[in-house]
Amino acid sequence: MAGKKHQKTIPEETQNNTRNKIIYIILVTVLSIIALLSGKYSSEHQEESQLQVFQNQNITVSDAEFQVHVIDVGQGDSILVSADGHTMLIDAAESSAGEKIVSYLNAQNITSLDYAAATHMHADHIGGFPKVFASVKPEVMIEPVFQDSLIPTTKTYEKYLDAVEATGAEYKALKTGETFTLGNAQVTVLAPVSEHASTLNNTSLVLRIQYDDIVCLFTGDMETPEEKTILSTVDNTLLKADFLKAGHHGSDTSSGEAFLEQVQPKYVGISCGVDNKYGHPAESTLEHLKAYTDNIYITAQQGDIVFLYDKDTKNCNVVTSGKE
Repeated sequence: MAGKKHQKTIPEETQNNTRNKIIYIILVTVLSIIALLSGKYSSEHQEESQLQVFQNQNITVSDAEFQVHVIDVGQGDSILVSADGHTMLIDAAESSAGEKIVSYLNAQNITSLDYAAATHMHADHIGGFPKVFASVKPEVMIEPVFQDSLIPTTKTYEKYLDAVEATGAEYKALKTGETFTLGNAQVTVLAPVSEHASTLNNTSLVLRIQYDDIVCLFTGDMETPEEKTILSTVDNTLLKADFLKAGHHGSDTSSGEAFLEQVQPKYVGISCGVDNKYGHPAESTLEHLKAYTDNIYITAQQGDIVFLYDKDTKNCNVVTSGKE
């Protein structure tokens, strides 16, 4: 028809292909956004879940058979060791931390202990035991041997003795060379070397715990004089450890270079209070430790610290609760 402009028509198949491509692009974009949002939520939820598991799971934070829990008790020590479900509590901090320790044990569904160990008789290591033993009793109570002149005359010590007696637990005073088992873990006492140490810190019960291929070393408040005594009297091959609970809250009185040269720790736990008046841990001690590992965990910074070992995979891992 004259005067009518010719209009080019697009085949229907081509129109459908173009429409399908647009729909596909929109769909991919929407799905990508959903995936990103979902991933972010999943990551946040996973972190929340991990913390929830850490706080509430039934003794095992993971499937690991062997665990060391350095409980955040402020300026003091309290350490839970679990081997194949058998448990030992090493120290119980100040009296004020007793309820926290009980709550921690309850959260792990621990109703009794195979062992309780008092590394030495200072209040920041034994003060919480009376509150703990009112709820969770040990089958065996172990202490270091020490001379009578160092027996404390404090109310804290008297309450501790009364609490131990009330448990009805078997009592043992130990020194170098004695051994016992915790589940499939072998526990060896490395110190005190004798009962004649001149200070309570140097009477500290030092425990070497070997489980499968790993070794953990718990040193109480042992200071460099007793470290030197150990180096001169104990087979130094026993000192090499994967995990070290640093002596005396990371003070510069402990974790001497000669001692650490034998231990060569891969993981270190330090228990101390936030902004404590002693300046723990000392920068010099941290520098000595950093010569061997960057895996240094401090309760004042990370909260509760849990070292885990899985004997099937031979893997070690550390989980922390974080500080509020």
